Amino acid sequence: MTLVSILGDFHSSILPISYEFKTQMDKHIIIYDDAKCDVKRAGHYLEGQKAFLASLNNRNDKYEIETIKIDEDSYVSMLACFQKIKQFSDHYSDIYLNATDGLSSIGILLTSNLLSIGAKVIAYDRYANTYNLLTSEGMEKHYIENNMDIKSHLLLKGYTLKSVTDKSELMQRKDAIMELASDLTRYKSYATLYDKKFIPGTSDYPDYEKILEEIGKLTNKVFVQGTVFEEYIYHLIIENFDFDDVWTGVKVAYKEGVENEFDVLMIKDNHLHTIECKLVYGLDGEHFVYKTEQIKDYLDDDGKAMILSIGADNVVRKKNGKKKTQFTLGDFARAELGEVRIHQSKVFDKEAFLADVKEWFLS
Repeated sequence: MTLVSILGDFHSSILPISYEFKTQMDKHIIIYDDAKCDVKRAGHYLEGQKAFLASLNNRNDKYEIETIKIDEDSYVSMLACFQKIKQFSDHYSDIYLNATDGLSSIGILLTSNLLSIGAKVIAYDRYANTYNLLTSEGMEKHYIENNMDIKSHLLLKGYTLKSVTDKSELMQRKDAIMELASDLTRYKSYATLYDKKFIPGTSDYPDYEKILEEIGKLTNKVFVQGTVFEEYIYHLIIENFDFDDVWTGVKVAYKEGVENEFDVLMIKDNHLHTIECKLVYGLDGEHFVYKTEQIKDYLDDDGKAMILSIGADNVVRKKNGKKKTQFTLGDFARAELGEVRIHQSKVFDKEAFLADVKEWFLS
């Protein structure tokens, strides 16, 4: 099989199809325009393809990558592209064009010419996670059978995974985490004691300190104040939903020197989502909306995000009488436009949170 992908603005239209047919392909032809921004985008995409191929253990699953640079304003250039595609395959019926994304002119021309010689054309619906397979004789609808896991998604996007919490480690301390987080209001009171002057073993929370000591985290401030809540949310997601893959404690490099950490990542039907977990007395809502919106767009063109802020009322009155607001009406409006859900509450309601996750990420 020879898969032909036209690079456009949305990788989410290309990655699921190349992943779906990864074991059937012997060639993947990537077409891109000669505009400077498209050449740069193509280079990044190629790096992702190479990283993904390098990660495959079975050499029989690996395929060759070919590229064709075109001038989308030149009819001659596009016809030459069509002739090159034919040269890469001995049987035209084995050519599959993913015409979902990319410039309409090249998509129309290639679709017309390839269908005329017996090739097939794929139109992917990234919202339904299905694709229509077109031939000169008709069209069939297919459901994606091989959804990407998180690692494959990141690799194909051209990103570098720096670290992630091992799942066996998560399971080993699950009981401890669930016990620590059973009363988040009380636990938050304990976690906030961890400043420079605090000495573990001197608090009024011997039950928490015993658990933390047993799992070797008693003196780990980052773990106590952040990781416990993140891993608790991770386990709730695992226990209550059927995401294709869930990670926590993730660090990703987009390129050299540009990194981000993610509290929780979940992927479902080839869409990668994230939850930012904050167990706090307050935070700068505007900052976190902007930050979360930006990192979400890096992850997935069609992914969603949630800011989970637990521990304080959204609006509080300080001692001087002034009001302090975590999330303003403007923050909520911007978050909605940016596909970011804000889940904010003083006291954590597990059922309300789970309902929000289901409605936001899975509906």
